[in-house]
Amino acid sequence: MIPSTARTRRRPGPYNQAEQAYQQVRDLLVAGKFQPGDRLNEMDLSAALSMSRTPIREALRRLQSDGLVAPTGRGVIVASLSAADMRHALEVQGALESLAAELAATRQRDGMLAPAEINKLRAAATEVEELGATGDVLGVWRANLRFHQLIAELGGNPLLVESLDRIWARFAIVTLHNLRGRRRLTPPHAHHRVVLDAIVDGDPAGAAAAARAHSREGTAQYLATLAEPQD
Repeated sequence: MIPSTARTRRRPGPYNQAEQAYQQVRDLLVAGKFQPGDRLNEMDLSAALSMSRTPIREALRRLQSDGLVAPTGRGVIVASLSAADMRHALEVQGALESLAAELAATRQRDGMLAPAEINKLRAAATEVEELGATGDVLGVWRANLRFHQLIAELGGNPLLVESLDRIWARFAIVTLHNLRGRRRLTPPHAHHRVVLDAIVDGDPAGAAAAARAHSREGTAQYLATLAEPQD
């Protein structure tokens, strides 16, 4: 069943119906409202979003090109990621996040980041740590993602933000499904602080190196967590 909250969500601005459908279905996927392998029915989505099936069909085509849904003989299903897909995506993600940290530190060094932006990044790092102590697995995952999204945004490169967003979206579907029912998720907080400090200090090389180390450890922990039996 499509969540009822989807019925009332509308993005502001000059979006046509196909764009609205794309954004809303994508939001549902990234929020973990569907599991890998779930079939997406045009008629159900049309009713949930109060739209005709034509924009829904166009949205599903775009989501297929994003790798979030996959075609079958009878429509589309929510895409999954194989072990090889995950490794490949994590390699690219790590390289891009290292670049994002380097760019953010460069902009900090050059006086292009406002104190409020740095404070927001500090608060995001603190939130990951605090949630990690509560056992809120999904909260930790989302806070960790937000920390990395902020770094990408501080880097000031829209293409980099878009590229990372596409990778994060593909991970979200699989990750949120696998993390439900788990009692712990502990991102490498120490590396968060090292990355944060290098950005605050305006040290591009240090930020890039710290982000690479964080990515390596985070990848190992992520794959190990997903391999564990669920509670």
